[in-house]
Amino acid sequence: MRGPLAVLCLAVFVVMVDSTIVQVMVPDLVAMAGGSLEQALWAVNGFVLVYASLLVTAGRLGGRYGPRALLLAGLALFGLASLACGLAAEPWQVIAARLAQGAGGALIVPQSLTIIANAFPRDRRGMALGVVSTTMALAAVVGPLGGGLIVSTWGWRWAFLANVPICAVAILLVRALVPVAPPYRSAALDLVGVALVIGALAALTYALIGTAGNPAAFAVGGILTLVLFGWWERRHTHPLTPPRLFRDRAFVLAGWLGCAQFLVLSGLMLVISLHVRNVLGGSALDTALAFLPMAIAAGILSPLAGAITDRTGGRTVLTSGMLAMAAGVAGFAALTVRPAPLLVLAIPLAVVGCGVGLVMAPASAEAVSTLPPDLVPVASGVLNTGRQVAALLGIAVAGGALRAGSMLALTLLAGIAVLAAASGLLLRSRSRVLTT
Repeated sequence: MRGPLAVLCLAVFVVMVDSTIVQVMVPDLVAMAGGSLEQALWAVNGFVLVYASLLVTAGRLGGRYGPRALLLAGLALFGLASLACGLAAEPWQVIAARLAQGAGGALIVPQSLTIIANAFPRDRRGMALGVVSTTMALAAVVGPLGGGLIVSTWGWRWAFLANVPICAVAILLVRALVPVAPPYRSAALDLVGVALVIGALAALTYALIGTAGNPAAFAVGGILTLVLFGWWERRHTHPLTPPRLFRDRAFVLAGWLGCAQFLVLSGLMLVISLHVRNVLGGSALDTALAFLPMAIAAGILSPLAGAITDRTGGRTVLTSGMLAMAAGVAGFAALTVRPAPLLVLAIPLAVVGCGVGLVMAPASAEAVSTLPPDLVPVASGVLNTGRQVAALLGIAVAGGALRAGSMLALTLLAGIAVLAAASGLLLRSRSRVLTT
């Protein structure tokens, strides 16, 4: 069991690092683009746009062709796209390669939950997901820190080229260690549903990250397309996202808690970044160090929270985690009234990290706890999509609230965490789940 889990951690790590490492390259990308900030931002946001748009489809494809095949395809595409990024001579080449990286990342990440569900019995899934969650938490910090070191030492190209040997090794390990799982469904893929969900998610994602055009129009278009997608799915014989998935109580509640966690965390990280840079006068490295207590606390608690969920269910763990996030956000807000040094801010931020560690793995474990095996691949895609969109929404919500002051933004984020904690009480206990 350890072999497949280690491979999944490596695959997820390289994607998560690459989604954050590019943020420290913006000045270099602007210089390459001849001073065009818009092109540099497309190199940053193009990855997010494609990644978020394809997660649902990638999860469904994992069910149709097998998660191992999709994982291999994603690693190959991600590695080749990273090579293209590192060798690019023109801005448009970097942008195109980053779009391909996003597609590769979307193929990789949803398969992790499916493979864990196949390889681990129910009473060990939480621990396995906790280990993967620890990897993701560390990647969030390693990206900016490692990226800054690589860019300053060898140049921005090597931040991409370093992915190539990692992907090559991961492909060999997947072929050697990850068992082949039979596909769950042989029905034809709903191509109309694929087109509608990709269009809807692309429009919604662009509405949250776009720097040109009319974001509000994209938001309206995305919502309308999503409604049309829902109408189509209810009438299709083999829908991309079966309606019975959303009739599962545990999936809906645990999925919402996972999304709420990402919304609060991403919004808080924006507030922290601005506070460290603008109020405390810190550097980009100081900002990365401010995130370190959260990553360490989350990394330590994620496997433990997963193990507890395996034994007793996730209701108490998830509720406690969201309350810890709310308390940490409130503590950070109190310490920003009279700006405190980074060392003091580490205390409430570590509390937030504890909350993240208590929520991340149990939310995934509970979401699939009562699902039949054939629904797990598409559930993984939906869960990861929801979290990605929630993270972008958190940035948008916090960014909008910051116009009225950081206290409003932090109060709003803490309130969302408290609301999520209250909804966590609606989850059924493990004893009831196992007997129903």
